[in-house]
Amino acid sequence: MNTKKAAITVLSITWRIVITALIAMALVRLGEEAYHYGHSVFHTKPLDPEPGRQVAVSIADGTDVVEIGKLLEKKGLIEDWKLFYIQVRLSKYAKTLKSGDYTLTTAMEPKEMMTVMSGETLEEEENEDKKDGENEEES
Repeated sequence: MNTKKAAITVLSITWRIVITALIAMALVRLGEEAYHYGHSVFHTKPLDPEPGRQVAVSIADGTDVVEIGKLLEKKGLIEDWKLFYIQVRLSKYAKTLKSGDYTLTTAMEPKEMMTVMSGETLEEEENEDKKDGENEEES
């Protein structure tokens, strides 16, 4: 009787260890995925090297950021419209994207696309980035 009880106890403990290990592995994997997704919000690379492929994009009046992201993904300019949506919402371009016809390239980062679709020039954005870098160095 004691042998049977001991075997059940060992099996129970083993089962708990296996379940705990599986949960721990799943949490680690989930954490890795969350980290990589979060990292890609701020450090997205272009799909292609320079000069990339030019793509014409028409943004109709009243198009929201989700629709713009889906259009850019469909046209092959970005990989994930959800990631683009988050990037726009966390950027200064959240309310500045304008309707119009644009020529974007697969060599552009999403931030560059946002700059163009907001009516700014890429040179203005580069100058602003340089000023921000100088201000950070002074701090």
